[in-house]
Formats: sequence, structure tokens, C-alpha cells
Amino acid sequence: MPTKRAVILLIALGVLAVAVSLVWSLLFRPLAAFEAIERGRLRWEGFERRELAGPRGTLVYWRAGSGPVVVFLHGANDQAGAWVRVVRPIVARARVVLGDLAGHGDSAPADGPLSVTDLMAGVEALVAAEAPGSRVTLVGNSLGGWLALVYADRHPERVAHVVLVNGAAIRGDGTEATVNLLPKTREEARQAFDAVMSPSSPRVPSFVLDDLIRRAPASPLARLLAAPVPEEYALDRRLDGIRTPVTLLWGADDQVLPMSYAKRIAAELPSARLAVLERCGHVPQRECPDRFLPHLERALRESPASRTP
Repeated sequence: MPTKRAVILLIALGVLAVAVSLVWSLLFRPLAAFEAIERGRLRWEGFERRELAGPRGTLVYWRAGSGPVVVFLHGANDQAGAWVRVVRPIVARARVVLGDLAGHGDSAPADGPLSVTDLMAGVEALVAAEAPGSRVTLVGNSLGGWLALVYADRHPERVAHVVLVNGAAIRGDGTEATVNLLPKTREEARQAFDAVMSPSSPRVPSFVLDDLIRRAPASPLARLLAAPVPEEYALDRRLDGIRTPVTLLWGADDQVLPMSYAKRIAAELPSARLAVLERCGHVPQRECPDRFLPHLERALRESPASRTP
């Protein structure tokens, strides 16, 4: 039998190996390590990981709580853990569902072609599985916001409220920053982060920029951009037909989808309210959760009234 000293040595070596692995991940695969931490926090917060059959394979999502269903949809190149900093208070009064969009996180397909149609079919499958026959609130950031509005346009009877968080909805008008979201150099990666984050936030270190460059060619965003977007997904000149109440929560420092873009959307929607989040960028639920959460809670309590003609 091993001696006590040998057991202690083995434990110490095991702890050292874990520490070395963690440091290596943080230095050379920081984005994956960051995502793993967020998903670990979901488990810690009591979320249950679930799976369902999707159009292109298994879809993964997380859920917790009970009551009215609130479905959170993340943006491109992201995953369900993006919402972990803001969902704990929501779970106390609702069933919170956090989806990995098709081709993102742990949801299939892991590689190969990916289209907006795949993502939309995944959202439809998720809502059908978690809220059969009932209405839901959809909270969507960036690409997830676009999907939420398309879903509301297609299935108005299934959606009580859309919360659009710096979400794409219509084509730009030229005021948006021109930035390469699939960078090939550190300079391009720095410009991408500067466009989506507030200047008041800490600067992203170089090893994170390098990881973004490494991941870009095979990322979900690259796979999406390689596929044409069917015209049926374009909401230009159709927003006035969306009768579902929409609350827009907008990071004021977003340069990819700036405030002028948000105001255009709000002006075209029949039932909309715009709340501005100062010192926040394109992903406020992650960058400035303390300022974002009160606005989200208010949005979930109060749907905007229809605009009087």
C-alpha cells in the first residue's frame, strides 16, 4: 500500500496538473476556457442541461425555474452561458430557457455548412418543446434578437413580448462601423473588440486577440456568412406589421449597431420602447450586467403599449 507521503505527493501532482492545464487553457485557448467557466456557472446556479432533436442534429439548452416561459437567444459565435450573470433573479418568477443556437455551443452541427434557416428551425423546435401551446417572451442579443423578431413575425400567436438587446433587425444605413468580425490580424481583432465594447471597459489582452484570430475561420459566424440569407428573413419595411410588443435594450457605445440603428427600429415598430444603457456595448448582459439587469427586469414586468396612430 502507498505510504501517506506518497498519497500526498500524488494529490499534489494531480492538483499541479490541473493548475497547469488551466493556465495553458487561459493563455492559449482563453475563449473556450471563458465559455467553460460560464457553463459551469449555469450548473452552479441550478440550471439543468437538456437536449432535444433539432433539424440538423441534437440541440442543447439549459433551463431552471417555473412559471411563464422566457427564452434567451445569444448572438453569433456565442453560447447560452452568455446570460449567466443576469438570469438568477428571473428564475425566481419564470421558467428560464437558455438555448445554444444550432451550430453554437454544444448544439449540432459542429462543423460544415450553417444557415439562418438552421438557426430559425432550432428556435422553433426549442419553443415547441418548452412551451407547447403557450406564449413565451423572447430575449435576444444581436443575431438572437433578429431570430426573435423573425419568430414573432412568423408566429405572433406564440409570442407575448420580444426584448431586443442590441439586436439586428434591418439593413444598415451606412452609419455603422465597418469592422471585420472575422479578423486575420491583431489590429483587425483589436478593432473588432473596440467596435463591440465600451471604451470604459478594460482593454482585451493580446492573447485573447490571438485566440479570436485562431477561431475565426471555422467559427459559426464564418459558416453563417458563407451561406446566402433568404429574402424571407429580411424585416426591412415589414417591422410595422409586427404587433408583438418589443422592448429595445441598447448599449449606447455599440458601434456595430449604433444608437441611430436602434432608433430606426423603434420608430418603425408599432409597439416599442427603447432603453439606453450608458457605458455598455454590443453585449451588455456580459459587459455591464449590473446596469443591464434592472432594465431587463422592468422589460419582463412591463410590455410597451401600442403606439397611437
